Amino acid sequence: MAVVEITNPSNPQLVRNIVSISSQWHDVKVFQDKCYLVSEGGGGILIYDLANVDNGQVPQVGQVTSGGTTATHNVAIDEVSGFLYRAGGDSNGLRIYNLNQSLTNPPLVASWSTRYVHDVQVVTYTSGPYAGRQIAFACSGFNGGFTQTGLDVLDVTNKSNIQVLANRTYSGGAYSHQGWLSPDRQYFYLNDELDESNSQPTRTIVFNVGNINNPQLAS
Repeated sequence: MAVVEITNPSNPQLVRNIVSISSQWHDVKVFQDKCYLVSEGGGGILIYDLANVDNGQVPQVGQVTSGGTTATHNVAIDEVSGFLYRAGGDSNGLRIYNLNQSLTNPPLVASWSTRYVHDVQVVTYTSGPYAGRQIAFACSGFNGGFTQTGLDVLDVTNKSNIQVLANRTYSGGAYSHQGWLSPDRQYFYLNDELDESNSQPTRTIVFNVGNINNPQLAS
């Protein structure tokens, strides 16, 4: 993991290069002044302190290995609710940790393993008909993501009772890889990693998620 100072984009400065687990796949997210690094190679969640990053100091301050295998494909954080989500790693769906309880040793509070999750975005709605609800938009599928690949919309507000609001697939799907919400949260843009192998051009699959209980393919 490289920590780079980019205030002047034309002159980026390497602050620190952190040698981590040997793997082709890593992901990292920041919450407050902490940095959370995961890898398919294992290690669980490696936690670094960014409080003194301006002085070139990025010490490791924690490591969390609860939740079964220590491998993780991606990590997501809902910054409003303060929960961290590990996605993938082996055949895992989501593993959920409470950063409100501890930034350096967050406890595992729940998991969802109905389907494999390759990547996820989790948001807390603060206005409108879904205000107060924490919703996960998961790029998912069975058989490691290859079977019935698509989008799961989950209500993760109650960690002990996660609800599947909707599951959607799309024609020519090969492997639902990653996606992101539009700023107004009306659309979810999903990319398929392998659909080009079906002799079709690269696509972005757009879902209308204005109604989280009934997403519709938009384009």
